[in-house]
Amino acid sequence: MRNQDRLADFFSKTTVERAARIIYLNKTCFNGLFRVNSNCQFNVPYGNYANPTIADPAVIKAVSAYLNQGNVRILNGDFEKAVSTARKGAFIYFDPPYHPISDTSSFTGYSVNGFGENEQRRLKKLCDRLSDRGCNVLISNSSAALIKELYSDSRYKIEEVNASRAINAVGSKRGKIKELLIHNKYDCDFL
Repeated sequence: MRNQDRLADFFSKTTVERAARIIYLNKTCFNGLFRVNSNCQFNVPYGNYANPTIADPAVIKAVSAYLNQGNVRILNGDFEKAVSTARKGAFIYFDPPYHPISDTSSFTGYSVNGFGENEQRRLKKLCDRLSDRGCNVLISNSSAALIKELYSDSRYKIEEVNASRAINAVGSKRGKIKELLIHNKYDCDFL
């Protein structure tokens, strides 16, 4: 199942078949992680599950009902385009791939294009424009020096929080880590 995207006939599968594959892989691969290699092929290792629940009918029906409402839109594209029509008072949450906190933690994305320093800077500029527009912005990210520096201007407040993490190849290194919640200073009384 994991190697299907390496086969010549993969894109002849229906979108439903490909979506079902992703659900299956999400439930059976390591900690529900999604990641692709430089060839856009799924490359998360197998998980160690005795009897995983692949599809919960009640959850699938509830999600289907919600997504089929008239006010739900799913966008696939650049984050700037996704919020291009946001109006004053809108609440926008960004959860980008976290910036590495050290030279040895180099994972910067879930896709072939990654999400490096240039994208972090582009996201900050977008948050500035959204703030100027009167939108309420919340960003979560690592406690990396770059992120603290980017959002150090007076329009943002940075909250450091402890977050539990279950993804690490070494089980003893899983646990609480410092993360940042960054919000602009409009009507952000949600923290």
